[in-house]
Amino acid sequence: MKKVRIRFIIVIAITLLTAGFIAQIGYEPPLENSRFFDFPMVIGEWKGEEVPMAGYVYQSLETRYSFMRNYRSDRYSSPVNLSLVWFDDRMVAFHAPEACLGGVGINIVEKSPVKVKLNGRDCEINKLVAIYNNSEHVVLYFFDVEGEITTSQSVIRLNILKRRLQFKRASATFVRIMAPLESNEEKITNEMLDFLNAIYPLLPSYTYTDMITDKQ
Repeated sequence: MKKVRIRFIIVIAITLLTAGFIAQIGYEPPLENSRFFDFPMVIGEWKGEEVPMAGYVYQSLETRYSFMRNYRSDRYSSPVNLSLVWFDDRMVAFHAPEACLGGVGINIVEKSPVKVKLNGRDCEINKLVAIYNNSEHVVLYFFDVEGEITTSQSVIRLNILKRRLQFKRASATFVRIMAPLESNEEKITNEMLDFLNAIYPLLPSYTYTDMITDKQ
């Protein structure tokens, strides 16, 4: 309990410091990401299709840079649902993914960290087992802050603050994939990780601040 309280205090302190620093250096216009919606619909063997998002979902995200797609591969029986949400450094108040899922009727029944390799690098992301439309689903999610993979709110803010102290703009991307738990959990998770490793090398070109500003 004490560790949770300390962690909460750290998050609040970094948030206030980040917000205060941004206010001190004056108004910054919102970053534009003209490449975000060009994220490929076909990625190797995976073929995507758009999934409509309700208006209230866009309002709760507080950014127009978000989409949801189903990607299918002939090797797997079910699609993998991909959700990407991109926001710039003016957005210092992030919603916990579990709260967002609960707000759209998804009931979280289990949560655990998972160690994965992305681009050959060891990372830790979060895994959820959730009830959606009366069936179980596996959910994997993380934030990518200019190459830093994290599920920690304080790490997100700290990395944004580091770039702002260097007088650079910053952005972060929420990455969530979800698939129905039709067979054993390990098999479904491995299929999702196969998809994640296919899409992850593409993220920088469509989400990293330095990449999108260089290409505009």
